[in-house]
Amino acid sequence: MAAPASKTVQDLNGSWAVNDNLSESSAEILKVQGINWLTRKVIAMANVTVIINQRKDENSNILLDIENKPSGSLPTTQEKRVLNWKPVELNHGLLGNIRGRSRICKLADLDDDCLRQGWEDGTEEVMHFKTEHLDSKGVVTQQVAGFIVLDGTRYHARRVLVTKDDGERLEAKLVYDYQC
Repeated sequence: MAAPASKTVQDLNGSWAVNDNLSESSAEILKVQGINWLTRKVIAMANVTVIINQRKDENSNILLDIENKPSGSLPTTQEKRVLNWKPVELNHGLLGNIRGRSRICKLADLDDDCLRQGWEDGTEEVMHFKTEHLDSKGVVTQQVAGFIVLDGTRYHARRVLVTKDDGERLEAKLVYDYQC
């Protein structure tokens, strides 16, 4: 289902399902991120729904709670982010030890062309997540969330870029249908 015009990076509240027909494969990205073969195969077969609760705290920090609910036997994962660009270290259920930063920023603030391009006309701000994979030295994942238009339909999307110290780059686009 199309993303309503009222949804922006300032309000992603709702349920979003990955559109497998419009999304690009993330199998190689998951491999570089250290996800084992069997888990990658199960992820590839799962239908994933992302439930987002976005709000502000008493200090006007944007808080983002993300629940990733895959179908099948994979467990639900939870992400709790404060969009203030301060580093947070944690042990992620799938990715292991990571250091992440989150923010809403201007497109011009992003350091890679592949992350800045392809957004709906008029996009000025996007949501940016940057994750250093501490167990896989030299691997950095960046995700930029915003909105795209495909064949006249507006979708929530994430552009993913994974880089390694050796210069390897992997890119993918994930597209989400609005559920409610």
